[in-house]
Amino acid sequence: MKTNQFLALLEAHPNKSLLFEYQLGQFVPKAYHITEIKNVYIESVDCGGRASSERRTVVQLWHDGKEQGDYMTGSKAKGIFDIVNKIKPLLPETTIYFEYGSETMNTSHFEVQQTLEEDDRIVMQLYVQPPVCKPAFELEMACGPGAGSGCC
Repeated sequence: MKTNQFLALLEAHPNKSLLFEYQLGQFVPKAYHITEIKNVYIESVDCGGRASSERRTVVQLWHDGKEQGDYMTGSKAKGIFDIVNKIKPLLPETTIYFEYGSETMNTSHFEVQQTLEEDDRIVMQLYVQPPVCKPAFELEMACGPGAGSGCC
C-alpha cells in the first residue's frame, strides 16, 4: 500500500477505529500511539553485486503496556500525518510500512497485506516480508555459496 492510499483511507473513514492486526487475531493494543513517521531512503547492494535504492514511509506504533483508552480513529491518525507533513513533507508514492514491537515480540517492519473496512473500524492486516536472494528470485539463477552464480 502506498502512503497516499493509506491517507485516502483515513480521509474516507474519519470516525472509524484504526486497528493493526500483525498476526492472525493479534492486534496492536488499544491506546497505541503513532510515535514517529519516517521518510526512509535505503541504499543497498545485493549478493549478486547489484546496487539499488528505494524510499519508503515507516510509521512507528508504540504501546505503553496499559489497556487504557481506545483505538485511534481515522481522523486522529490523519491529523498526526498532517502535522508531520507540514514539518517534513511525506513521500506519498512510497510504500508504507508499520513498525511495531513489544516486550514479547521483536520489533518488525510490517507491510499491508489487505485492509478490511467494517461498520465501525478499519483493520490493517499486516505481514512481514521474508528475506529473499534477489538475484535468484528476479533472475531465476542458482544462488548461494558454491553455486557458481557469483552470489556471496
